[in-house]
Amino acid sequence: MTSKGLEELDEAECFILLHSRTLGRVGVHVGEQLAILPVYYAIMDHDVVFRTAPGTKLDAAVLGTRVVFEVDNASPGWSVLIRGHAHEISDDTALVHATTLLGHDWPAGERERYVRIVGEQVTGRRLPGSA
Repeated sequence: MTSKGLEELDEAECFILLHSRTLGRVGVHVGEQLAILPVYYAIMDHDVVFRTAPGTKLDAAVLGTRVVFEVDNASPGWSVLIRGHAHEISDDTALVHATTLLGHDWPAGERERYVRIVGEQVTGRRLPGSA
């Protein structure tokens, strides 16, 4: 239990929950500001992968920027947070694997670049009594 009465989740349970969703949020620095942006994602070898177009998320990946990724659910109440670095995927084998995992879950428009968030810390919390 945390000081706020939330149940702390172990890493294995965090990944079970991450696999149960496809929409999350990436938090990045944009200059001196912070931005939280939605992405359709998949889990590949314990890392988060998603498609994107040129812009903030791809810029963060090209620069190897430290980012956060978050997924949650209201009922039952839980949240998983991954801290790590974003990188653009350029390896052909990894691109094929990411494409297969992501399927066709993404909004209209061109999103032909792939980003991988290499997780360095995974934490999760659940409201008491939520299972």
